Amino acid sequence: MPKPLTKTISICALILSFLLSGAPAMAYPTFTCAYEKDHNPPLDAEAERWFQQARALEKVRGVKDWKTIVGLYEKAIAKDHWKAMHNLAGLYRTGWPGQPGVEQDTSKMLDLYERMVKLKVPLGYYNWAVVAENGRGVLKSDRMASSYMFQAAQLGSPLAQVQIGQYFAFALPRDKQDDDMAERYYRCAGAQDNPDAIEKTASFYDTAKENKPRALFYYQRAASLGSSTGFSYLSGVFESEPEPIYNFGYQPDPKIHELYSGLWKQLRADRNLRFPNLMKDHPLPPHPKQGFDAEHPDQRPEL
Repeated sequence: MPKPLTKTISICALILSFLLSGAPAMAYPTFTCAYEKDHNPPLDAEAERWFQQARALEKVRGVKDWKTIVGLYEKAIAKDHWKAMHNLAGLYRTGWPGQPGVEQDTSKMLDLYERMVKLKVPLGYYNWAVVAENGRGVLKSDRMASSYMFQAAQLGSPLAQVQIGQYFAFALPRDKQDDDMAERYYRCAGAQDNPDAIEKTASFYDTAKENKPRALFYYQRAASLGSSTGFSYLSGVFESEPEPIYNFGYQPDPKIHELYSGLWKQLRADRNLRFPNLMKDHPLPPHPKQGFDAEHPDQRPEL
C-alpha cells in the first residue's frame, strides 16, 4: 500500500467560479463516482515483489538500508510500478537521514509525479495538485491545482474526492455550501479502501449531517482497514463513563468497549493487522435516537 500524501489543500477555484457566479446547481462540474481501483494501471508481478521488499525494509526499526530500498524502488519503477514511484517521490520530498540516507530532491520528486500522471494514475493527479497548490518546485497555481484535483477525483482518487467534498461542505460561504453535492463525493470516497478518506467521510457525517450512526459506521469501516482513529472512536463511544462529546449519543456498553479496546491494542502491536470481517461479525447497535441511520432509522447504512 503506498503511503498517502495528506497535506490539507485549499482547492477548487474552478468550482468556486461556478458558485460565486450565481450559476444554478446544474452548472456545477459533472459529478462522477469513480473508483481508483478501476483506473490504476496493472502492476508487473516481479516489480511488485521488489516493491514489497522495499516496503519491508522501510519498516525495519533502527538504521534503514536506504541504498537498497531506493534501488528496489528504482527497479520496480523501471517496470512502471506506480506505487514505487509514489513512495520514492515521498522519500525525495522530505529526505531521510542515514549513512547514506536519501537526499531531499524536489526535481526527482516532480519527475516521478509527472510520470504517474502520464500513466494516468489517479494518485499522480492528486500529488500534482498538492505540489501545484503549495508551489513545491513548480509555479504555485491555484488553477492548476484545481484542475488536477478535479481530474484526480474523476479518476477515482478518494483523497481528491474528500477534498472536493470538504470544499462544498465547509470552505464556501454559508449561503453557497452544498451538503448534497458534498455527500456525493464523500460517499464515493467512503466506499473505497482508503482509511484516511473514510475517516474524513465519517467526520462529515458527524459534523455536517449530525448523523451519528452513519458516522460511526464509517469509523468502523476505517477500523476494519487498520485505522487507529477508527478504533479510538469505537472504543470511546462505548466507554462506561465517556465524555458526552465522545459518545455520539450511544449508551455505554462494557462488552463492546472491551472488544474494540482489545482490537486496538492488537493493532498497536502489529500495524499490518486488518479486520475484514469486523463489520459483519460485530454490527453496530442502533443509536438510541437515530436508529441505524438518521435518515433511515430502520436500515443499516450502505456504502
